Amino acid sequence: MNIVEIESVLENKMLRSVKLPFEMPKVYGFLGHAYVLGILQPFEYAQPWIHTSYIQLFISKPYLQDLQEYRLDFYPDLMIAYTHMPWLMYKHTDKVLLDQLGVDIHRYLITQLERKYYVVTYVDEFYIHNSICYQQNHFVHDIFIYGYDLDRQIYHVAIFDKNRQFTMQEVTFEQLGQAYSSQGKETQSLISSCKRLEPLDYEGSKYGAGAGRFDFDLTLMIEILTDYLEGRNSTERLRIQQQPMEGYFGVEIYPYLQEFVMRVIEGAQNFDVRQLHILWEHKKMMVERIKYLQQLGHLAEDTPLLAVAERLEKQAYTHRNLMLKGFMSQNRSILQPLVNSLGEMLDTEKALITQLIDELEFRK
Repeated sequence: MNIVEIESVLENKMLRSVKLPFEMPKVYGFLGHAYVLGILQPFEYAQPWIHTSYIQLFISKPYLQDLQEYRLDFYPDLMIAYTHMPWLMYKHTDKVLLDQLGVDIHRYLITQLERKYYVVTYVDEFYIHNSICYQQNHFVHDIFIYGYDLDRQIYHVAIFDKNRQFTMQEVTFEQLGQAYSSQGKETQSLISSCKRLEPLDYEGSKYGAGAGRFDFDLTLMIEILTDYLEGRNSTERLRIQQQPMEGYFGVEIYPYLQEFVMRVIEGAQNFDVRQLHILWEHKKMMVERIKYLQQLGHLAEDTPLLAVAERLEKQAYTHRNLMLKGFMSQNRSILQPLVNSLGEMLDTEKALITQLIDELEFRK
């Protein structure tokens, strides 16, 4: 498709480029979190939701039993395809439908971006410059598109780069077209778009202004912190809406992380940095949460809890890097210290969260 054909779909013919707001997310171990946080993080109205939503962790029991995968994630486990979060309006289509309608992917992407919709679809990273698989392996994965430039013939995208870092970079129209078209359209065909809404956008909607609000609720935060501390299944809270998930929640994840590390050491499990990366992001979000509670006046400015949380974050970051080092060197024995260190982290974290709950209860 040439630039003249693309220009024909523009509502604003003078609009040569679009770059929707997107910043480096604090959580990116799984891309569903990265996309949502990269969009919402800068906005003050989203802060109560962010600091309440990134407390609980879980390991899926079906993943563990059926796939032997120790899949650690935050709960709720956000995916761009689902509508778990406020302030994002979703539209979905798929490659098969666009193909049947004869809709060119570039026309579709540019039209959506012009209308301020971010787009996620699946591409073959063999064709994506600076990706892990570029010109090496065919690997279908999702890509996040948040802008375009007609004159430069590029899209602004967010992906994991060749160094396995989550990055924002540019991909040419030609590369994305090849990557989009190379895979079969029958599998992984979802194309999901989302548009950020302001709370005021809900005022005239049929849902009312309340749908655009998520007020800070200290009692709710204490309840979720308690769920984490006691290893309670937080999905039980939503059983009026959905079947509770089976899994191991909160502090109950630690024995399974230790088991995972032992299996890697023994050669029964492949190296996988994702579990310890998510654990590090969880500790990082706890540091951010304590600072946020200080700002709101729910914790004293000189609370010693912040220093403890920061030490836990550094410890978790060291764990993550050790797993990465083991993978790069294929040296499994260097992981041995992780088993005891994870146990020490558990004891420290339980004491930290117990004291945090006590202080928050005292200040209610």
